[in-house]
Amino acid sequence: MVNHNSQPSNNVYNLEPVPLGEKGYRWAQLIHDVLTVEYITGLTNTIKEQSSLPDLITLQLYEHLVKVYKHKVELTVQKEGIKALDLSQSHFRVLSNKVGKQNISQSVEVSLEEELIQEHLKSALLLFFERPDFQDEFVKSIGSNLVVWALEVIASNHEIDDLEKVDPQGLKEEISHYIDNPESPDFKEKLNMFGQIYCQDITQIIVEGLNLPACNLQDLEQLLGLRQRPLSAAYTDLALDKVFPIPTSIPIASSIKAQLRPELWQRNEDNLAVFQHQSKSNPANFIEHYITNPGDIALLPWEAAEQIIDKFGFDTVKLQLIFAARTMAENEPWQNSFTLKATDVVTLLGWDRNHNSSLSEKRNTVAAAAFALSCLMVKSVWIEGRGKRKLDASMPVGRMWDVLIDSHGQIDLATRKIERPEEIYITVSPGGWTKHFLNRAGNRAKEALHQFGFLARDILKIDPYHNELALRLAIQLTLDARVRARNQNPYGYTVVNLLEEVTAKTDINQALNDKYKARDLRKRWDKALTLLTELGWEIKYDPETYPEWIRPNSNAPKPQDWRKVKLIERLLRAKLDIKPPHPIPVLLSKLKNPKPQKAITAETMPFDTLTGEMIKTGRKNRRWSRKELAGFLGISPDYVGKLERGDRQVTESLEDSIRKLLKLNP
Repeated sequence: MVNHNSQPSNNVYNLEPVPLGEKGYRWAQLIHDVLTVEYITGLTNTIKEQSSLPDLITLQLYEHLVKVYKHKVELTVQKEGIKALDLSQSHFRVLSNKVGKQNISQSVEVSLEEELIQEHLKSALLLFFERPDFQDEFVKSIGSNLVVWALEVIASNHEIDDLEKVDPQGLKEEISHYIDNPESPDFKEKLNMFGQIYCQDITQIIVEGLNLPACNLQDLEQLLGLRQRPLSAAYTDLALDKVFPIPTSIPIASSIKAQLRPELWQRNEDNLAVFQHQSKSNPANFIEHYITNPGDIALLPWEAAEQIIDKFGFDTVKLQLIFAARTMAENEPWQNSFTLKATDVVTLLGWDRNHNSSLSEKRNTVAAAAFALSCLMVKSVWIEGRGKRKLDASMPVGRMWDVLIDSHGQIDLATRKIERPEEIYITVSPGGWTKHFLNRAGNRAKEALHQFGFLARDILKIDPYHNELALRLAIQLTLDARVRARNQNPYGYTVVNLLEEVTAKTDINQALNDKYKARDLRKRWDKALTLLTELGWEIKYDPETYPEWIRPNSNAPKPQDWRKVKLIERLLRAKLDIKPPHPIPVLLSKLKNPKPQKAITAETMPFDTLTGEMIKTGRKNRRWSRKELAGFLGISPDYVGKLERGDRQVTESLEDSIRKLLKLNP
């Protein structure tokens, strides 16, 4: 076997060149010198474009895959019936057969367009040839055989038996004359001969890599190029206005914070990752977010959930804002779904102007963000009332978004993935939170619990890598605007309070104790305000607490006593008004706000509203473990955990005992 002086990874492709007999190490070294990276690349292109090998492999692949596919269709019909097939696919044809005089049976005929499928498989194969590991094994093997052929021809032409006497450099040049001449009839003949020798082995390698026994019908349909793209009429138009409405209800706000503040996630007693948002006015009201598998609602343990949490960030937040905006267009979003094209999302986010990555890579980034959002769960207990009439918006655990990601493009025969998608279709079904928080009055007038504000489209295009704080501020201020709309001054903030909402407190503390950290935080703050101003946000500085000389881009002289107080401390105490771009303030002022709803306190809460959070708080106040409380109640510690998480309802027989033990008065 020839020593290529290059070890293939794990010997993926066991293709050996023709032995060199007793020519020895020198010929192995000669082959290594001749088969340069440039030559292997060129030979790969020649094999793809001028040899019969791709057609030979394509034909064998087609025959094998079609045979397997038809067999699996038959098995599916036998085990599950015709209805188990996706009969909307054009290659299925349902036949009705009479059995006797009255009974009619149905069968399925699979009618495939051979030319289209073979064209699809050949395109996938040509991409497969470009894989470095395949070139290193297969193309080098063919190249080695071509060198041996050239040596034999040269020896015959020189009428000598020992090529050792030929000048090495001259010999290399003669070899190149034979093996680097694609137009030569002799070269073409040899290349096609080697193609015939290797085609069956290569096909077998590809088939084994596909692991066909583990493929379902959908996988095989994707391999054969049978899966149809969604109808164009189903695509959602993402041509959003400069300013557009967006829900700002508590699940939206809390889930965005969960994505932007990973340090606030905690490991609970059940080793689950949980992010909790608790009402400041009523501690009994809370929202929790968990991480789950994308295909079910089994909650992931902390270690697995961390991997998903790490995928959260500005990409997922921007995509969720797009999901939320699109949800607003549905009358009953909990019953409907919509389909987005990843390319449209890329354009909306302004990524099309960034040429550091390909369009297919950007589509994959959108898909990755959609996948992360599909793993985000929400659980809420949020009870609000107005006078004697109480609006209950509590709900069980459910997904924020149900997401189906459908990639289209050429499949990679080695990975069985579409590495460079031509398009990705993302079908979104808003989760149950929409029904509970967009209900009753909100469903009719898009008010009440269905609080909504307005988002400036330019926010979606802010580059987080250069203006992270600006993006954090813009998102927070957008969510705040609707909530604070009834305030006497809805746009008034203190710098420290605003920073605490968008950055970790440790960053602020470090700035207070380290002058370099302080300088960095101030620069980022000033840069953020400058960008928001450029995007149309109106900023008014309080003349007393936010004097001219500490404002962004100011050249005003410092007062003589400016060193009496740290500059960072002055900045954190400073006050300012930040108003979103026109016409958002006007639109918000026109909303018919409902009267302030009176939060139900623990004392006024009806008897039947004992929540898991109340049980958990009461148990901790008594400094009891779950095991201790379970012992008093005569139940298992696991059941106590389910009561506290809201996974089990508190029965009447348990409620009285729990209230007495934990001193929770009805």
